[in-house]
Amino acid sequence: MRKARLAIIGPGKLGRACAEIVHDAPDSVLVGIVQHATRAPAPWMKAPAVTHISELDAADAALVCVPADSVPGVAQSLLQRRIPVVECARLHGEAFLAQKAALHRIALHHKVPAIVGAGCDPGALSLFRSQFALLAPHGHTDVRLHGGGSLHHTLAASGVKGVRQALATERRTAEGALQRYVYVELEPSADAAAVEKTLAGDPLFLDEETRVFPVDDLAALEENLCGVTLERQTAARDAGHAAFLLEARFDETKLAARMMLAAARALPALKPGAYSLLDLPPGALWGELRPAIEKEWM
Repeated sequence: MRKARLAIIGPGKLGRACAEIVHDAPDSVLVGIVQHATRAPAPWMKAPAVTHISELDAADAALVCVPADSVPGVAQSLLQRRIPVVECARLHGEAFLAQKAALHRIALHHKVPAIVGAGCDPGALSLFRSQFALLAPHGHTDVRLHGGGSLHHTLAASGVKGVRQALATERRTAEGALQRYVYVELEPSADAAAVEKTLAGDPLFLDEETRVFPVDDLAALEENLCGVTLERQTAARDAGHAAFLLEARFDETKLAARMMLAAARALPALKPGAYSLLDLPPGALWGELRPAIEKEWM
């Protein structure tokens, strides 16, 4: 298997996550990281640090890990050098389509492919939203993010017998209802069901829906806490009343990095132009790993 030679543009949090993901992948190799001239190479870098892409050996593609407002200029510069790009700027709706169209014109002119919106959201969550809508075309989708902590509720949950540490977060649903998510790191002898029952009966938690999630390491969760509940309900008139639910907790930066690497795998098979993840067949995101994956998951 030929390993894809990838460059990373930007050594920030996302750039570092991409470097780690690429380094560990069996089908890719990191040829270098492009950073500002005034910045010293970081100890975690396991590849050359340069100030311009031209200083690196030929790269098959570049993962653009710069702030959203810098993406168009950086991507255009790379495409002009005929280097395929993957970017994950946080754009949605008309703004996303406008950036895709602009990069599409440049990519066509220079005869090179590009993939836009290949991160967490847009990106991985976009795939789930679209697939749920495909399976239930008539209905509505609720997306509820949860992340920020509530100190008052956290302290209350921490005082429950059997709870070593706790973290309470809250978000509002699309209808405006408040939901409480309580993550608890339990003592070895604690009963998770008993802890959940105690919290559910606490007057402090009675004013909103409360869900309790035992976790192994609360410190690690709190450091990169990001969660989402994605629910698709069919319209009342549809027979069967199907419903699809995804509830996830993840490190948003690492998830974006994994999605960017998956998108990079699809680049060799693409014609010139800019693509979103919805333009790609799912198998393309596995690249040369596809036969093994198809055997395992189909």
